[in-house]
Amino acid sequence: MDSTHPRSRRHIVQGLAMLVAPTVAVACATGTPTAPTTTKAVAIAPSRPVNGFEFWQPWPIDQPTHGGPIGWKQLSEAFNSTTTNKVQVSTPAGDYIAAVQAAISAGTPPDGWQADQQWMVVYAAKGASAPLDDLIKRDKWDKASIFPSAYETMTWNGRVWGMMQHPDIVFMWYATGLLKETGADPAKLPMTWQDLDVVAQKATRKQGDGFDFVGFTPHLGTDWQVILAQSNGAKLVSDDGKIVQFDTPEVVEAIEWVKGHVTRLGGMGTIGNWQKLVPGGDGQAPGTATAGADIFAQKRMAAVVGGNWTADNIRRANRRLSQTLEFAVGPVPSGPQGAKDVKSNVYSGGILEVARKGGPKTDQVWEFMKFTATKEGGLNVQRNTADVSASREAARDPSILGNPDTGLGRKEFYTLFDTGIGSRTIKHPATIELTAEFSRPIWTSLSDQTTNTRDALKEASRVAQAKVDAVLATLPKA
Repeated sequence: MDSTHPRSRRHIVQGLAMLVAPTVAVACATGTPTAPTTTKAVAIAPSRPVNGFEFWQPWPIDQPTHGGPIGWKQLSEAFNSTTTNKVQVSTPAGDYIAAVQAAISAGTPPDGWQADQQWMVVYAAKGASAPLDDLIKRDKWDKASIFPSAYETMTWNGRVWGMMQHPDIVFMWYATGLLKETGADPAKLPMTWQDLDVVAQKATRKQGDGFDFVGFTPHLGTDWQVILAQSNGAKLVSDDGKIVQFDTPEVVEAIEWVKGHVTRLGGMGTIGNWQKLVPGGDGQAPGTATAGADIFAQKRMAAVVGGNWTADNIRRANRRLSQTLEFAVGPVPSGPQGAKDVKSNVYSGGILEVARKGGPKTDQVWEFMKFTATKEGGLNVQRNTADVSASREAARDPSILGNPDTGLGRKEFYTLFDTGIGSRTIKHPATIELTAEFSRPIWTSLSDQTTNTRDALKEASRVAQAKVDAVLATLPKA
């Protein structure tokens, strides 16, 4: 669930520092650019448990404020009620990512900790976390019990490196009521960018210097730079992970297509001013730009690239505005060079549990991981939250589907969890550097209409290549 809590999950897990040295920040999940900065990897670790094992996650769970800590609290309490192998869920002081890295550098990491789909790969590549394949084989753990998209996110370089606590996928949301009002056919969801262009133009209505509503604004979506490039058939890094490919024709075409939508709507300044005029979501500071998910939830945008947690934005808006948003979901439409069968255009990620490599309590952490993937574990991850369990059985339990606070949208988007095996972020040991270098020229290009997108991406590839080479050179040999 995207939250307005100041330490929301998707901001914390996209932290700044690498395991060896700090790097620059990446754009947050809503697509808002983040200024480059650095983080000092110094933090105070929680006390170690005498019995059982220790697991770190970013939020104090004694006073849970949103889906992340609520899920961890319920999950850990349910697990501890079944075993003498108790998990102590702790929160390090200060910046979470910096704290984890400081502990790893000092040789004193926790027994297990939370990572997202980007950091799981970083920890695995740096030799900080343990592969789980031997444990899976030993215990005959059945990967078919969880969604394929969740299992795909758990893997990198042919091995399994984490257990999915809850998966997050990204796809298209459509406000079908708004489509009907503007003359578009809600029964025929866009399959191509050209189809989406038609919807965007039909469902845009000017109002003064802004808009009553817009059809589609690509750059207000979740992880849109990576996702839209991939939906046009792009591979941002070569299959062997060695060559950066930011300036291929498929990538350039994708960014130019986004730029065309920005130009059509009057430029970044006009769009940004309109965002500030749209009422904010729950807890949003006055005068700040409203995020795409909240604009969509308030029937002010007909289509948005969003995650399954967008259901919570809709739920809150429905309650706050006494409305009912009619919606449909589907894969991201394909660009001219993209897949002909769009069902593959669903992009996966999520929050994972990883275990310390060579740690004395790996077996105990593994028991917790297996419990997380059961129906009972999955129900506790989901209950009272908008999060989705990786467990197929738990996800489809009537107590979740039938609950008005947790069930909205699930019947519609569950089928997409079975097809979404692409990654919503760059799956690479240098993912943080790659994401930062890829995002930088794109935002410049959207803001400055005179910027040559191809040249900007070519330079970004050159800079990113040097960083990839440096990261790969530091990795321990397999």
